[in-house]
Amino acid sequence: MNNSNVGIFYVPTKIIKGLGALDELAKEIKGFNAKKVLIVTGKNIVKVGAVELVQKILKKSDIESEIFDEVMPDPTVNIVDKGTEIIKNGKFDLLIGLGGGSNIDAAKAMSIMANNDGSICDYEGVDKFPNPTLPLIAIPTTVGTGSEVTYSSVITDTDRNYKFVVWSSKIAPKVAILDPHLPATAPSSVIVSAGMDALTHAIESYVSKLANSHSETLALASIRLIADNLRQCVADPHNLTMMSHMQIAANMAGMAFTSTKLGIVHALALPPSAIFHVPHGLANAILLPYGMEFNLLAYPKKFRNIAQAMGENIVNMKLMDAARASVDAVIELADDIGVPVTLQSVGVTKESLPKMAEDAMKSGHIAVNPRQVTLDDAMMILEKAY
Repeated sequence: MNNSNVGIFYVPTKIIKGLGALDELAKEIKGFNAKKVLIVTGKNIVKVGAVELVQKILKKSDIESEIFDEVMPDPTVNIVDKGTEIIKNGKFDLLIGLGGGSNIDAAKAMSIMANNDGSICDYEGVDKFPNPTLPLIAIPTTVGTGSEVTYSSVITDTDRNYKFVVWSSKIAPKVAILDPHLPATAPSSVIVSAGMDALTHAIESYVSKLANSHSETLALASIRLIADNLRQCVADPHNLTMMSHMQIAANMAGMAFTSTKLGIVHALALPPSAIFHVPHGLANAILLPYGMEFNLLAYPKKFRNIAQAMGENIVNMKLMDAARASVDAVIELADDIGVPVTLQSVGVTKESLPKMAEDAMKSGHIAVNPRQVTLDDAMMILEKAY
């Protein structure tokens, strides 16, 4: 039998969404027979009251919980080690990742290390850890990373100034709760960064070499929702209808790229975060137009579809002109919401560009980029974005 046309699309996460979705949390925890829960989060999430809200729900249902609130943006190996020690000593049987992608990624890494020996560094790559993970429920408070449904955990090794990825379907959260009340508490700067991260996920997934009918449908729908709602969410985070649409867009983009991986933009965005602590979404936002411009030749029809999804009038345009309109649409959106224009403006030094290009070429995203990428290509894109 010829199975060359067989495809697999796997989403192991249960998704609960909409106003009041958070009220389902206790029921979901009890479904795992969990008695003691650790909330993995950051101090900024504590400050806005999200942790207190979650703990009230748990207390009402007699579920014991404690807080680990030391996660920072770009979570490090040391933070994972610290959280893992608390999990093992405290005999927790379920984790809640509460916050943005950094908090959920840290919780994923801790869920691995709860039942595995050594360091999270030992499990860089695909399906490297032998033992099962601790159950994880993800509650995102941003509208961008899609980490609540993805198979990846991005961790920073400060010894190497390098971000690495642990990838496995086993680390996908068991449940994701999308309640728009939570991202409505985020500052506009976070919404900008996260929203552009989601857009980058959707665009790079859509044009990935591994794209399939399911991922393409999700990615293109995500692009439309982001184009229609991100500006309004930045202007008024308390518009819960728009915020809910952005949550769904980020979630769909996450499901899409879990199937396809990403591309040159994400590969190049990892080093600025690891070396200069540039927020990941902002690094993506700055690099996205240049990565798209580089990739236009590979799939011009797809880039034409992106332009159309973002509201560009491409009627009677030649194919390449319509494709280039997608780049213009991204630049216009980024300008409207106040994205920094250059890498230099967010603290990246020119001397660092060669190392960043070399680090980017180590990423697994390079292999699925629609256009073949050389080290010189990576350096050229960084120089344009600088």
